Amino acid sequence: MTVEQDLTRTLGRWAAGSVVVGGLLAADPRTRGFGRQTAAWGAVDGAIALVGARRQAAGRSTDPRRLRRVLLVNAGLDVGYLALGAGLAGRPRWRGDGVAVLVQGAFLLWLDATAARRLRS
Repeated sequence: MTVEQDLTRTLGRWAAGSVVVGGLLAADPRTRGFGRQTAAWGAVDGAIALVGARRQAAGRSTDPRRLRRVLLVNAGLDVGYLALGAGLAGRPRWRGDGVAVLVQGAFLLWLDATAARRLRS
């Protein structure tokens, strides 16, 4: 399995879990913010994974050097998500949303950095 295939598969699984867990948690007023945010991130991640899977099924892969650059840019954005999540988590009204952004940002940073490291030439 290539790094790109592994990345797509891992992101797809994370997305599916995020949508399911987020949907369940959004139903409870005590966890609504966390659930809402988790499900929304899962939907976006799922769309990205779906596009990647379709490209791969069509026999189109991304040049490893280009993919690594994209992953490194994404890792920088992930750090921004962590900062945003921390800011939101510090506000009582947005605490659940902020914690969810922290969880999603941490996972994406791990995923992007790990895949970029695997593509290092």
